[in-house]
Amino acid sequence: MIDFRYHVVSLVAVFIALAVGIVLGAGPLREGLSSTLESEVGQLRQERTDLRGEVDVANQRAEAREAALGRLAGPALERTLEGVRVGVVIFPGADRNTLEQLERQVGRAGGRVTLTAEVTEAWASPTPDDGLLGDLALTLEVPEPRNGELPTTATVMAAVLAGADQPGQLGAWLGAGAELEDAGLVEFTWRGGTADEFTDRRPPDALLVVDGDLDAAQAQEPDGEQDLVTRLDLVDALADLDVPLVVTGAGTEERAAEGEDNLDPLVAAVRSDRGLADQVSTVDNIEHLSGQLAAALALAWQLEDEVGHYGLGRLAEAPVPTVPPAREGTVSVPLPQNGTPGAGEQDDTGSGEGSDPGDPAQSTAAP
Repeated sequence: MIDFRYHVVSLVAVFIALAVGIVLGAGPLREGLSSTLESEVGQLRQERTDLRGEVDVANQRAEAREAALGRLAGPALERTLEGVRVGVVIFPGADRNTLEQLERQVGRAGGRVTLTAEVTEAWASPTPDDGLLGDLALTLEVPEPRNGELPTTATVMAAVLAGADQPGQLGAWLGAGAELEDAGLVEFTWRGGTADEFTDRRPPDALLVVDGDLDAAQAQEPDGEQDLVTRLDLVDALADLDVPLVVTGAGTEERAAEGEDNLDPLVAAVRSDRGLADQVSTVDNIEHLSGQLAAALALAWQLEDEVGHYGLGRLAEAPVPTVPPAREGTVSVPLPQNGTPGAGEQDDTGSGEGSDPGDPAQSTAAP
């Protein structure tokens, strides 16, 4: 049985140990511990300073390279999309600043964005009206869906974007597009009024698809998976209709966290599908200037029936394509607010040379 003397001895031992610790800490061990801690803290501070310096240098180099790329972009892009009418398909969540920069690069290449198609959140939901899609499919050359036989929102929209009318149904695709707008599935915006305020509503010569904010994690969820399938159906249908097409996504400019994938899921799906990968070009870093240049150059190569995959992510062949040959076409002259081309204005290629709309030498027939 533990008696009182045992408790007394235990308490005395505790106090003796505490006293010895205090004496040693204030005496022989003090200098050693203090100098060790001070050395470690100083080393950590120096490492932090060094890392900050490395980050500053890396940022300066990145800014210098981007400035150099921006200066080289004009000569590289010049006339590669001359006279090309470009359509842009925009999925929900796409960054507006990126879209503006992408359109700017198309303009520097001599092309012109004539149509934007903003897909709504509703389009990936179950088909709103099978009867509507069936009726529209009667007037359009609608590709067969990847899964199933009935026309889907994606296949009908692809036929509209491609201007694919049934024989004898001239202009049916415009009416079908209006029906899709009325159903709340897409919003079309036409650009490029002429001096007579006539909007050129021909199907675009080529298409850029800009994916939105659907990331790899969301694409694993049931709703996100269905959304991705529908987006891929649209790309597949456009490929079936032989539309020159570049699919773009963002994310690879940022370092991915461990176990995560920063490659856009639509870009990844196209690259992983051997059939589509041989028909459709992709760019995975559209948020950066190099990705925007790659998209414009890849579109020019698509018009030459050349396919490529560019960026920093998986299965990318190179950061940017090689420079394609210049195209022969009509030099575009921007319209001022009054809708009448003015002499002495710069053309879309950024050459800075004056243009006289009354001089027939300023325009040549497109091939």
